[in-house]
Amino acid sequence: MLRQIINVFKALNSNAKPWQLSLGVSFGAIIGLTPTASLHNLALLFLAFIINMNIGIMILSFVLFSGIAYILDPVFHDIGYTILKSDSLVGIWENVFSCPIALMANLNNSIVMGSLVVSVALAVPLFFMFNKFIEKYREKLQIYMEKFPIFRSLKILRVYQTITGGRG
Repeated sequence: MLRQIINVFKALNSNAKPWQLSLGVSFGAIIGLTPTASLHNLALLFLAFIINMNIGIMILSFVLFSGIAYILDPVFHDIGYTILKSDSLVGIWENVFSCPIALMANLNNSIVMGSLVVSVALAVPLFFMFNKFIEKYREKLQIYMEKFPIFRSLKILRVYQTITGGRG
């Protein structure tokens, strides 16, 4: 657990642009809130490897949001059921579900539909909030945190591991 916390601080203090870290959080939220074995998650993973973003932050975000998803499944079901049974959308769903790819995406499942809609709607503000958090952290907290002895000792340990080739 301590290693994951250290890796988060490494990512926050790295030269990565804030949008790269924020996009990792957003992608991890979508993948974590929706059922894992979904076609859209496969597409997001493919995009994540193409785009230069932080995969570690995405995995951490996925783990955190996966825990929340089980609690929210009844809410996702209600939202998805409402969307799928909406009288005004019946024609759209008939056209969409006549396509084999849409059936493979399992969007006719109320939990998949509800969780996808909620996670995409949540990912956009999450991206901007986390982006702002990283900017404020780097602007104000990073300098303050580096004054603590534990962070200085971590830097010394990193230098020692570099010199010895990681044998320490």
